[in-house]
Amino acid sequence: MKWGYNMGTKKKVNLAEVFQKNEQLQKPELEVVEAAPTEKKKVAPSREKKKHIGGYFDEAVYRQMKHLGVEKNMTTQDILKEALNAFFRLHDKPPIA
Repeated sequence: MKWGYNMGTKKKVNLAEVFQKNEQLQKPELEVVEAAPTEKKKVAPSREKKKHIGGYFDEAVYRQMKHLGVEKNMTTQDILKEALNAFFRLHDKPPIA
């Protein structure tokens, strides 16, 4: 087939129609599917109604905090709790962590 002509009938072909037909043949039928209801993640009872507080620090800060935790027999949670309460006191707020 020569571009723009049907060689069997030697009639001029409307290329826009040809491309449109090809495009319609290539389009898949889309089916609407409803999303499955999502379940709430189960959290440990000790974490219910609590929010995560975190930050990104240099590796040296991380290592130093871990070493202190081992020396003082404290978890990261304990260290952060103590640090937050000290920060609250410094700013005349009650230590509520």
